[in-house]
Amino acid sequence: MLMRDNLSVAIRYYSLFMRSKSLLLFALVIMFAIQSCMKGENIPPHQPKPVDVYVGGFTVASNGNFVATYWKNGVATAFGDSSLNSVVTSIAVSGIDVYMSGFTRQGLGNATACYWKNGTITKLSDGSEDTRATGIAVSGADVYVSGTIGVIQSTAVYWKNTTQTTLGDNLSASAASAIAVNGNDVYVAGFSNDNHASYWKNGKDTVLSTADIGNCSDILLDGNNVYLAGFVGSAGGATYWKNGVAVPLNLGGLAFMANGIAVNGSDVYVSGRDSHGPYGGTWKNGELTKFPLGTIVNDIALNETDVYLAGVQTSATPRQNNAVYWKNNTMVTLPKYGEANSIAIVTK
Repeated sequence: MLMRDNLSVAIRYYSLFMRSKSLLLFALVIMFAIQSCMKGENIPPHQPKPVDVYVGGFTVASNGNFVATYWKNGVATAFGDSSLNSVVTSIAVSGIDVYMSGFTRQGLGNATACYWKNGTITKLSDGSEDTRATGIAVSGADVYVSGTIGVIQSTAVYWKNTTQTTLGDNLSASAASAIAVNGNDVYVAGFSNDNHASYWKNGKDTVLSTADIGNCSDILLDGNNVYLAGFVGSAGGATYWKNGVAVPLNLGGLAFMANGIAVNGSDVYVSGRDSHGPYGGTWKNGELTKFPLGTIVNDIALNETDVYLAGVQTSATPRQNNAVYWKNNTMVTLPKYGEANSIAIVTK
């Protein structure tokens, strides 16, 4: 009886073993079939989301004056008065609204700082002093604009809506180039203490380099990190800073100054131009890509891994430069003669 029971148990275990072995074999066959199908399937690589491309600058009117202009996906909208000169220095988009900083100038008179919202101008100065708006940021219903008053002994300022805050101390030259806002904190990039690269947070000045002259041309807030792009040294010296720590960039034998900065994850992208001639360039994590002679790069923006640049294709004929932008180093020439100073990318 015991022998019969043991034999019965053995047969049952053998049957289970063979069944599990068959199931294992079946599972392996299915996995192999799936992998074979995946290998044969042409899975497209990830593509960044489609975007609208906004570029700010100016076009040249028939009378030779500069006219404030922006392009959306290559379509030009000129909103300045051609009886005077007007220039867009920076562009930002919030929802369906397009904001631009800049200035107007009548003949040889003083520049008047201003900003435009969807083409409607708001003047920030009365023209009694030369005043230029250089950067713009929007936070909720508030519009923040950086700028500079004066030419020889200039003073850095910013406006919240139309209320002016003076940043410089009036004892030394200062200037503001760009602005960024995070909650109640206002950051402004530029130079202070007679041409030393600096930035202000809520009016408090931080000098980034005291050894030589310099300037911060752009500022970017990314999480808790503050990035700035500019230069140190009278011969160029393109540099970016992360939280106050300087990262000198490869100059490629030229006098490059950095003028724009963008970040994607751990990758840092910087745009720049040669201070001595019409050369543009970009850096990704410090590696320089030089553009051909005759091209100027003024700003940079990202859509994931797609790199957008704004700038100029120069011409030997006066007032016949072309405003251009690049997507991944492919140049797009914008309608009408002019120049592109700023670029903004908005996901559709």
